[in-house]
Amino acid sequence: MPSVNPISFDTQTSDQQGAGRYLNALREHWLLVTLLVSAAVGAAVLYSATVEKRYEAQTDVLVTPVSASDPTFVGIGLLRESSDQSRSILTAARFVKTPQIADAVLDRLGIEGSREDLLDAVTVTPLGQSNIVTIQGEASSPELAATIANAFAEEMLAQRTARFKEDLELTIERLRARLAATPATDAASIEVTALRQRLGNLSGLVGGDDPTLQVTSAAVAPAVPVWPRPALSIGIALLASLLLGSGLAIALELANPKVTREEELLLEQRLPILARVPRMSKGVVQRYLAGREQLPGDVREAYRTLRASLALAGKEREFPRTILVASAIPGEGKSMTSANLAITIALAGQRVILVDGDLRRPMIATIFGVAARPLGLGTVLAGKGNVRDALVAAPGHGDELRLLTASPEQAHMVDLLDTARVERVFAQLREQADVVIVDSPPLTEVSDALTLADEAEAVLVAVRLGRSRR
Repeated sequence: MPSVNPISFDTQTSDQQGAGRYLNALREHWLLVTLLVSAAVGAAVLYSATVEKRYEAQTDVLVTPVSASDPTFVGIGLLRESSDQSRSILTAARFVKTPQIADAVLDRLGIEGSREDLLDAVTVTPLGQSNIVTIQGEASSPELAATIANAFAEEMLAQRTARFKEDLELTIERLRARLAATPATDAASIEVTALRQRLGNLSGLVGGDDPTLQVTSAAVAPAVPVWPRPALSIGIALLASLLLGSGLAIALELANPKVTREEELLLEQRLPILARVPRMSKGVVQRYLAGREQLPGDVREAYRTLRASLALAGKEREFPRTILVASAIPGEGKSMTSANLAITIALAGQRVILVDGDLRRPMIATIFGVAARPLGLGTVLAGKGNVRDALVAAPGHGDELRLLTASPEQAHMVDLLDTARVERVFAQLREQADVVIVDSPPLTEVSDALTLADEAEAVLVAVRLGRSRR
């Protein structure tokens, strides 16, 4: 199919084209992305300003289990060393979050709420490598968070100490009873000596605390809350909204079947852009078609640019003798382009024939205000008339511009658009004019345009951004 000589482009990979399309999607839908980001960041700021603040404070308890080989503490409930070094640390951690300790802390502090709520506000973390159990309290105020952490540590030590003292007293009583029952003759025996030594060691612990547990670092009121974290919340909202907005923009771009940018024609469809005709309002077009108003100056200049762009588009790098003007769908301005291009070429002193090739929806007669005639393109194709008799002078243009019109009554003659008939009619038209311009039917709706395009030296495709489909 003859066509306009293409403009040369640098070759791009599909990845580069895809990336360019995504960037164009972001530029096209920047307002959507901006609104989503603004809404998300605003919500994050509002949430950070109104949500209840949460504070955390930590108390560290050192665990020093007694040796498993030391007989001194046999029968006393203390933490003992084992082959598993972390076992005593885990056992100590389980002593903290118990219902008994939680009830004692509630009574001690007078906190409103249930035992379960208080236990949920406490986190216990055993650090096996350092023999430390960390008790973390969480509350809505820094002072209360520190108080809860310290209260759990102190209450745990108090209950363990009470248990230790009770076991210690019972053990001392048993040792004294055994020594009292020992005969005087055995007073110097090894067994009695060991009992006395053990009794002496335990007596020194009377009144003391559990020797395996010790608070090494009491909790203090934190200076800043752990939640909310405004910078983190705003950062996450910003990132999430950017990703969401970008995804929506790309999805809209991929789902949109319409051509919205010139870059798509240049880079994806490899179509050269010969002219850019400014969009006219409906009122301007109606007044122009009614003959009450001329085209705006910038529109007329656009058609002059199109005429200049076609100067070397013919077979011999000269102005093409036959030009087909088409579009993908109706309403993209092909008929207006055909008419005004014909007028512009005629004003340059060339003889022009404008053919209405759309037998189903003819528009050329309407644009020029010419009454539809029985003798038109359909009858010429059928061989029932010759081209010279079918031509009509365009009002105001003399012999420089003539029309070969069509009428709705000739719609049934579309089957006459075969290659042989079209070639014959085009040959006759070229004898009568320097340039023949054909206003064709839409390319994607009917096959008529393909037959007409085979006989054209140049094919122009009218594209209306935001309306033409890919």
